[in-house]
Amino acid sequence: MNAKKVVEVFLGFLLISALLLGPTTEATAQSKTIKYKVSCYLVHFELLPVPDAEGHILTTFSRKGLAFFENGEVATFTNWGTQDITKGKGDGNGYALFGFDDNSSFMVKFQCSMEPAPKGLVSFNCTGDYIKGAGRFDGIKGTYKILNGRTYTLISKDSKSDMYFEVIGNYTLPSK
Repeated sequence: MNAKKVVEVFLGFLLISALLLGPTTEATAQSKTIKYKVSCYLVHFELLPVPDAEGHILTTFSRKGLAFFENGEVATFTNWGTQDITKGKGDGNGYALFGFDDNSSFMVKFQCSMEPAPKGLVSFNCTGDYIKGAGRFDGIKGTYKILNGRTYTLISKDSKSDMYFEVIGNYTLPSK
């Protein structure tokens, strides 16, 4: 094979490789760990008894509060959800939105299991996904877990069912 033919074959191989492998200069997304604590209270609560079993209820709710991040930032916290509970035990799911001073935000989707706690209160474990972001969180994807979640006051005419929980999550943002 002559030198010209070798160069043509080599260049053809490089072209096919570049097309199959795509650009190699694009940076890859880095996974980040995020930790924060949330303190919140009920702003809306509806309870519907279900007559199939004693103590069976369905609820819808929304909560507001603040999220305190490990890096010192504070964000507003708003969430919406539903619960299916029998005698204090059951499951829930919903969404939460975190808003920051720079107009950045992220939204999560969650699933929880709940257990009765002493004095009529509730403890819960939740997991979820980061599903949407804006500003510096645009394109956020990842998962999180709630640690140490529980209510601190009962729902009553005098109480808004104060709640506190800690969160640890991992997320990625698209490469810029």
